[in-house]
Amino acid sequence: MTLSINKNLSKISKSLSSKALTSLALLSVLASFPLSANAGFLDSIRDVQNTISSIGQTANTIRGSKQAVDDLSEEVGLKGQSVPQTTANTTAGQPATGAVLQGKLNSTTLYSQPNKSSASVAILSGQDIMIYMGSEQNNFYYVQSDKGEGWVSKPLVAVQY
Repeated sequence: MTLSINKNLSKISKSLSSKALTSLALLSVLASFPLSANAGFLDSIRDVQNTISSIGQTANTIRGSKQAVDDLSEEVGLKGQSVPQTTANTTAGQPATGAVLQGKLNSTTLYSQPNKSSASVAILSGQDIMIYMGSEQNNFYYVQSDKGEGWVSKPLVAVQY
């Protein structure tokens, strides 16, 4: 029995001395690095922690602002109501005079009269803007563009907001 205890003690002491040597080796490796390198690493870690903290504070501020808006909406009686959107470019579904229009297709024909059988003034690209001049006839809008003025088919243009 004493023989078995001695063997166990021997194994434990070898294990401890092996762990102690490993720890000592690790300590000596860390000590061999310049202190400035370790300090720079720690500064970087601190910067990351500060950034994360700042993000958290910003999120809390946003949550607080949202809550303040919700509280104000409830106080004023707007809670749960949708706010109607108004646009300066349309009135009762019709473009307002001076509204900006843009073609829905890659090219839109600008006609001299409010019909497709009239002469073509220009072909407008999808990027060309048109200004609605306030007239509508036969499902055509009268517009001004950089390429001239004339009539465009109403379904082929959209009001830009």
